[in-house]
Amino acid sequence: MAELLTLARPYAKAAFAYASEQGATDNWSNALQVLSAAVQDEAFSAYLNRPELTPAEQVGLFAKVLGEDQTQSVSNFLTLLADNDRLVLLPEIAAEYELLKSQNNNTLEVQIESAFPIDAKQEHILAHALEKRFNRTVHVTVSVNPALIAGVVIHAGDQVIDDSALNKLEKMRTRLLA
Repeated sequence: MAELLTLARPYAKAAFAYASEQGATDNWSNALQVLSAAVQDEAFSAYLNRPELTPAEQVGLFAKVLGEDQTQSVSNFLTLLADNDRLVLLPEIAAEYELLKSQNNNTLEVQIESAFPIDAKQEHILAHALEKRFNRTVHVTVSVNPALIAGVVIHAGDQVIDDSALNKLEKMRTRLLA
């Protein structure tokens, strides 16, 4: 996974730089999400990876997937990926592109796992505290994970804040066994 991300990062940076320059970051974001989903589809991926397909034919398949949303710049980008046998990187490129886009917009996607459902007021309090901590606008997604026993686990970019009872019990177990 890390190797794929390392290979994908320069493509994502180049795509984001170009899209920003053209004022088309949202269009590129949508196109990359569609292309990423297509590559992750087993049937499409199997057909795409047939040895007899040329890079131009592979790009043609993606043109059919995108339909009217296909632009010349996206087509050129796909041609570059196909020529270098990098179409498999599209999910990682899309993810990295979204990360660059949120950094540029000074926003942060935050996933909160809670042992119990969180009401709107609690979610607002957490979001406000996270905005202060990260000095960015946060977009919160909440999910319930009863396995945590109590507390929350917050995933904010590459940072994890684990304030769950499960984590505390695991730390206590490690100390007692040491």
